[in-house]
Amino acid sequence: MSIKLDLKDWKILNQLDLNCRQSDSGIGKKVRLSKQVVNYRIKRLLNNKIIISFFPHINVSKLGYATHKIYIQLRSVTKDKEKEIWDFLVSQSNILWVISCSGKWDLIFGTGSNDIEDFDSILTDFMNKFSDNVLNRQITVFNKATIHHRKWILNDEKDVSWLIGGKVENNQIDKLDKNILILLNKNARMPVIEIAEKLGESSSRVIYRIKQLQNKGIIGAYRTSINKKKLGINYCKSFIYYQNKTTKKENQLLTYCYQLPCILGVSQSIGAWDLELEFEVKNYDEFHHIMKEMKNKFPLIRSFDTVYIEKEYGESFLPDEM
Repeated sequence: MSIKLDLKDWKILNQLDLNCRQSDSGIGKKVRLSKQVVNYRIKRLLNNKIIISFFPHINVSKLGYATHKIYIQLRSVTKDKEKEIWDFLVSQSNILWVISCSGKWDLIFGTGSNDIEDFDSILTDFMNKFSDNVLNRQITVFNKATIHHRKWILNDEKDVSWLIGGKVENNQIDKLDKNILILLNKNARMPVIEIAEKLGESSSRVIYRIKQLQNKGIIGAYRTSINKKKLGINYCKSFIYYQNKTTKKENQLLTYCYQLPCILGVSQSIGAWDLELEFEVKNYDEFHHIMKEMKNKFPLIRSFDTVYIEKEYGESFLPDEM
C-alpha cells in the first residue's frame, strides 16, 4: 500500500538519496526547514518503514574482489524449498546480494571472490545443494556500473551518479578501516562521535580514515534504502542484447540511459547479454513504454529480456567475511 507524503518529506528523501550522511542541519538549509523539523520527519519516515536503512555503496573491486552474477531459472520449487534456497544464499559470506524475481529469471545473486577458484567454490557449493531445482543458469562477469540518484523523487533533470566496479585493486586496509566500514554498513548516518566511542578512537582519526576510504574509492556514496511498495514504486531489470556494436553506438545508448528519470543502475558485464539496466517505475506500463521507445531509437538493441524484482537482500555489497 502506498503512503501519501508531502513535498517536505519528498525534499528530505531526495537529499538523503544524494548523501544520507548529511547532517540534519545541512539538509535543513537545503530544504528550508529547521534542524529539529528535519530530524522529526526522518524519524517518522523510519518509524513508518518508508526508509528501511542508510548504507554506504562499497566498491568491493577496490578491496581485491572480482564480482560475478549468477542468474537462475528454478523448477520443482515449493515455498519451503524456495525459503531454504534464499536462507542459504543470504547466510553465505561471499554472496553480496540476492534478489528473487519473476520473468526471465527467478533468482539472481552476486558473489565477491578473490580469484576464479574462489568463485568456483562458491558456485559449486550452491549447485551441490540445489542442482535438482535449477532448470537453467547464466553467469556474467561484472565489469562496472553507474548507480544513479533517484531523479524521479522531485522530477530532477540533473543526473548524479556513482561508479562501482572497474579494475580490481587490492587496497590495503587495516582493522580500524574494516570496523569503520562495518559500522557504516549498519547505519551510514551514524555520527562520527558514536563511531569513535564504539571503536575507542578519537573523532579526528575516524574522520581522517573515512575520508581516506572515500578518496580510495572504497566508499562511493551514502545512500538510502526505501520501501518501494509503500511508495507505490515497482523495481525491474532489463537485459539488453546488442547487434552491430561500435563504441560510438554504445556510448550514445549509455548517455541516453543515464538521463532517464527512473534509471537506478546501468551495469556492463561480460556474458550472454551486453547491458543490464535497473529501473524504479510507477507501473509496468511506464517501464514497457521506456523500453519500446529505447529499442525504436537505438538499432544497436537487438532484443531484451525483463525481470520484475520481488525481494532484495544486500545493497552495500560489503562481504560478510570482513
